[in-house]
Amino acid sequence: MKITHFMVALSVLTWSLQSQADQHEAATTDSNHYVLHSVYEITYGQDPDALEKDLITYQKNQEALGFNNCGLYKHEYGSQRAFYSFCYFNDFDQFGAIMKRAEAAGTGSGVQNFASHNDNILEVQQRNLKTSPTRVVYMTWRFGPYLTLTERQARADQLFDVFSRGFGDCNLYHHAWGSDLAHYISCGFNDYADFGKKYGAVNKILADEMMDAKLDILEHSDEIVVKIMD
Repeated sequence: MKITHFMVALSVLTWSLQSQADQHEAATTDSNHYVLHSVYEITYGQDPDALEKDLITYQKNQEALGFNNCGLYKHEYGSQRAFYSFCYFNDFDQFGAIMKRAEAAGTGSGVQNFASHNDNILEVQQRNLKTSPTRVVYMTWRFGPYLTLTERQARADQLFDVFSRGFGDCNLYHHAWGSDLAHYISCGFNDYADFGKKYGAVNKILADEMMDAKLDILEHSDEIVVKIMD
């Protein structure tokens, strides 16, 4: 295939962005403690369908290399027109074995057909989504650098509680390795009527309980992505 980036790809969102290996009944021992999340930006003037086809093939290959479960989502609303991929794994022993298989298989010499790309390995802190939703709200939260790690986690837990109560089941992730030191929340919804109800529920909780809360949010982004494969 055309993708030449060597690292096994995942990617938000957690992006949920992020389905569970619970869907694979045979994988009862999978803990899915980590997720490799990668973002592939769509090149200006490119046919997105061509990149989508390549990424579907790539994600299937990732599972064949040994990841527990991989999937792919695509931008619908938000800041970046991109594809968001994910692959779950249990621990770094498993990840190391996957990388050895990838090295042995080689990477080919095709033309890169995406504009930019990044990988982040995230630690799964809360996993309540039991299936991959059709659409996902994928949120990134970066907190003030003056906070301790414990204080940042406390802020993330507060926000996760709000969105879990408003949307229902959500997942919470934290930076483990990569370019972005942040917390991530992913929540699913069925359609935009469903989104409107859940959005209203979140706003009510914020208005009733959180208007004076000191959350120390430095940066924040929202992405809405739609499922391509799981």
